[in-house]
Amino acid sequence: MKRILITNDDGIAAPGLAVLADIARELAEEVWIVAPEHDRSGAGQSITLSHPLRAYRHGHNRYAISGNPADCVLFALAEWFGETPPDLVLSGVNTGANISDSVQYSGTVGAVLTAEHMGIPAIALSQAYLTRAGLDWSPVATWGERVIRKLWRAPDQGRCCWNVNFPACGSGEVTGVRWARQSTGSIQRTRLLAGEDGRNLPYWWLSFERSSRHIVTPDADVTVLRENAIAVSPLRSEDTLPDGATEYRLDTL
Repeated sequence: MKRILITNDDGIAAPGLAVLADIARELAEEVWIVAPEHDRSGAGQSITLSHPLRAYRHGHNRYAISGNPADCVLFALAEWFGETPPDLVLSGVNTGANISDSVQYSGTVGAVLTAEHMGIPAIALSQAYLTRAGLDWSPVATWGERVIRKLWRAPDQGRCCWNVNFPACGSGEVTGVRWARQSTGSIQRTRLLAGEDGRNLPYWWLSFERSSRHIVTPDADVTVLRENAIAVSPLRSEDTLPDGATEYRLDTL
C-alpha cells in the first residue's frame, strides 16, 4: 500500500492511536493521522453541521480535527487527498471492544462506514480489556498487521469493510482468528445518573446496564472474544474472509 489514513474516536492523544500508527507504518509508505481533537466515543457516523470544523497540526501528516471521527475522514479526503484517496482507512485502536450492541454507537466503526461509503476499504480495530487499568495492547500490537494484510484486498478485487476486536489476554494466549457475527442483547436497559452543577442546575449522565453472559452462540462476537480469539466481523453483509474461510490459525497469517 502507498497511503493509509488513520483516525479514531478516543482522540489525537489516545494510546491506541499510537499503537495503530506503528502498525500502519509496516503496511504503507505514507501514513496520515487525522483524529478528533478530543474523545468522541459514541459519535457513531454523526457529522458536524451546526458549527465550523477546525484543524490543528500536530506534526508531519498528523492533524487534530474539532469534530467527530466521520468528520475526520471526510475532512481529510477533501483537504489533503483530492483525486488520490488513501488505499486504506484504519480506525482505532479503540480502548475497549466494539461488539454486540456497542457497534451501532461506535465512532470507531462510524469512521470505517464513512470511508466505505466514499469507496475506500476500511477496517476498525479495538482492544478488549477486563479492567481499564490492566489493559494489555499486546494482542493488537502483535497480530494487528497480519490480520489487516489478510483482510485487505486490492482495489480490483473489491472493497473491504471490517470490524476487528482483539481479546483481553496476553498476545501469547490468543487462540486464533475467527469470523464473528455481531450479537445483540447485551444492553439490558438504559440508566440516568443524576447530579447538580455549581449553580444547583440538574444534569444527567446517560449509561447502560449490560450483560453478555447469556450470549453463547459459537460464532457470536462476544463468544469469540471470550474464547481468546480475534473476532473479525463484516460490516457489509456480502463480506466474507478473503479465501472463504471461517477462521485462521495464527501460523497461517
